[in-house]
Amino acid sequence: MGEVITFTSGKGGVGKTTTTANVGVGLSLLDKKVVLVDTDIGLRNLDVVMGLENRILYNLVDVLTGKCRLKQALIRDKRYPNLSMIPSSCSNECKDSLNSKQMTVLIEELRQEFDYILIDSPAGIDAGFRLATIGADRIIVVTTPQIAAIHDADCVLQLLKRQKAENLNLLVNCFRRQM
Repeated sequence: MGEVITFTSGKGGVGKTTTTANVGVGLSLLDKKVVLVDTDIGLRNLDVVMGLENRILYNLVDVLTGKCRLKQALIRDKRYPNLSMIPSSCSNECKDSLNSKQMTVLIEELRQEFDYILIDSPAGIDAGFRLATIGADRIIVVTTPQIAAIHDADCVLQLLKRQKAENLNLLVNCFRRQM
């Protein structure tokens, strides 16, 4: 049964996507079966960071809305045999029509096949954030040591605590001891 880890933040540009990609590659090199899921509908980047943008046929929205099967949307990374990804859609037309039940079904299906399901969340606390945090066993709030980023991270942590989320962690990128 796979573990679901969501990387989220209230602010963009703090390193959620890069962290998701790097942790995914690292776990796959440890012989773990890993799938990366990009939930940033409309502004996908994980496929670009992973160098897989030219291999996309179907995406997360296609899977959730039943336009394709999970296997059709999974992209296996040829460099890392244990690593796969589900890219997001670059159109946010149907973002609001997606619901928690669809994502819960997908997560349960992924748990059966993968050791780790790493979810790259969009910035902010809208519908994409809610999709990204559904069913997460661990949520890592990513931030940088800038006042706006820390403020947004605090808001996200408070929201997650109100939602009774467990196993919350904070990752501070770009930290320098002299700060």
